[in-house]
Amino acid sequence: MYHKHYQVVLGIVFLFRAAGAQAPAAVSPQRVLSRLAHPAVVLKDEAGRNVLETGKPISTRQTCGDKCHDYEFIAGGFHFQQGKSEMDGKMLGSHGVAPFNSSPGMFGKFSLIPNRQLTHAGITDTADADMSQPEWLTKCGGCHTGGGISEYDLRGRRFLSSAAKADGPLDPSYTIRDRETGKVVPWDWEKSGVAEADCFLCHVPKASRGARRKQMTAGNFRWANNATLIGTGLVAEQDKGTFTYNRAAFNADGTVKPETLDLSDPAIENCAMCHGFTARNATTIQPIQFADIARGTEKAGWIYNGAKISDTVSPKIVGKEKMDYPWDVHAAKGVVCIDCHFAPNNPGRMIHEDPKKNLRYKPIGEDIAVYLKRPDHNLARGNIPPETVNMTSHNTMRACGDCHDAEKGHAFLPYKSRHFKALACQTCHIPAVHFWAYRSDDWGFLMDTGTSRITFRGIEGSIVDPESDVTGYLPAYITSPDKNNNLQIRPTNLITGVYWFDKVKGRPVFTWQMQTAFFAGRDGEDWKYRPEIVKAFADKEGIIDIPQAVYDTPGKIALVRGLLQQYAGVADPELRIDVAPWAMSHSIVGKKQATKECTACHAGNSILRRPVDLNSFLPRGVPVIYRGKNMNVVNYQGREFTFDNQPLLSSFYIIGNSRAPWVEWLGWLCVAGAILFGLLHGTLRMLRGRL
Repeated sequence: MYHKHYQVVLGIVFLFRAAGAQAPAAVSPQRVLSRLAHPAVVLKDEAGRNVLETGKPISTRQTCGDKCHDYEFIAGGFHFQQGKSEMDGKMLGSHGVAPFNSSPGMFGKFSLIPNRQLTHAGITDTADADMSQPEWLTKCGGCHTGGGISEYDLRGRRFLSSAAKADGPLDPSYTIRDRETGKVVPWDWEKSGVAEADCFLCHVPKASRGARRKQMTAGNFRWANNATLIGTGLVAEQDKGTFTYNRAAFNADGTVKPETLDLSDPAIENCAMCHGFTARNATTIQPIQFADIARGTEKAGWIYNGAKISDTVSPKIVGKEKMDYPWDVHAAKGVVCIDCHFAPNNPGRMIHEDPKKNLRYKPIGEDIAVYLKRPDHNLARGNIPPETVNMTSHNTMRACGDCHDAEKGHAFLPYKSRHFKALACQTCHIPAVHFWAYRSDDWGFLMDTGTSRITFRGIEGSIVDPESDVTGYLPAYITSPDKNNNLQIRPTNLITGVYWFDKVKGRPVFTWQMQTAFFAGRDGEDWKYRPEIVKAFADKEGIIDIPQAVYDTPGKIALVRGLLQQYAGVADPELRIDVAPWAMSHSIVGKKQATKECTACHAGNSILRRPVDLNSFLPRGVPVIYRGKNMNVVNYQGREFTFDNQPLLSSFYIIGNSRAPWVEWLGWLCVAGAILFGLLHGTLRMLRGRL
């Protein structure tokens, strides 16, 4: 399919070279490719036949990977694997990933917000079974795009192949915990089918994650990629979860009309479906997408949008009249996601590190045909907390310094090199966040919905109510190493949670165990607390709402600890606090809005030590975990518990703000010594004068 396409591209490049041109950026391979329409494709089923003839689900393995692209190579990218290809205990330990995780990504890593974790392979006790592979796909498969995580089991055998079979009754690749009975039961892969890598989700402008999510949630994996195309008019959903094809969207030769799919590089709207609100110039911000929230917006509140904040129509941004600048200065300049997060082997975008030739960018060098065959989908990325997935590709993206020469600007700033080494660019260029974000997610006490208590910062009212006042918030500051391993200060949002930890098993207590301990049963969706919980926590009317769901006495902690032991079989549960930083890289402001005042940092009330509020309902006297380590970063003084970053900033001496006790004592001793010397000297002169 691509053979003629290769020839056209290479021919154009050859003509420029033959003419003596140096192939400037205007005719780089990337730009040439962007002008060429993707060839018409034949949509094939798993047997390689045209789906227009068979009516069966689309197989991207056959459609995209038969003769054109290396499907297995592409599906090895971290968007498709989410840590499955990194299940190496030694590697996890070397990167500080907690030992109860089986991978550094969402597929295998405990996550505070859903309080769930992929079940480890080889378990022999049902108490160790939490989220199996099929359940993970129903919960998380709406975003995570098929391929390795939904085609192969944890031992590398392709589902529905002759080699695929369960290794015992608890094999997490072939079982699921029944929601009603709580028992671990077999999963029917013949019924669900597998979800191959969803190329359409990123490369079709009218892709629908909402429709895909619906099918994945229902366990209808084989039709999920078809559902992604619902907005193109090419397919139509039927009553039983199948899809039919619209013949008008096809050419007479059976290929799809190119304008129907409009296959192209991922647009910012494609990235936005999973990563956060992103738009070119939108005056209406709609972070709630497809009944869930795009993660970049919910976790840190960033908005990647070229429109001015002052022009925002909805929601109600408090003080927007004074914000006559874009949500993000890069978005306003037309920078798209793949300008920074590109395929590392894309010859038109790749960064070259060659000190001998002083090259960081070279328009032509790689064979375009090779790139088109095997585009690396381990997209360039940074290394900011709390992300750990795709460890081998950390710090591969085009960073600030690859586009901006900071030394040539910042005329107001003394000791530039020292500041640039100690501060991430975002520290000054994200002085405030003008949207809402997660504040806390507590799984230590379950509400009568059977789930956690969630609070948000930066909004007064409900996040789904467009009439709520969005006040935004000021970030907290943490330390994190840059790609040269220099410790830098950077802005972050803090998400604080309370959860129970099984000290015997060495892992968090699972949600189903919490539900077993807290509830006597349920009627449909209504959960009924155990009498012990009602007696200890409810108000005079027997109601447990957010104000009552608090561990404000040691007795309440001891009660729930006992219930976990009695009903959930957790031998030694321990209540813990987790403070998770979600670093910021978007919602960048320009130089006029950036922080420039020296006193912002170099003063007693430095923004770097700003007391950022945490969860108002934190228990006292329990371990505090920060980035996987036991570290007390909570200040319990005052009415609101706040973030204490002094342990993090202890390696920095900030003039005008930091205090070194020995320096202060030395100063006072010098002053006292000078006074004593003056008194002694004066006294001696007076005595000598009298003599």
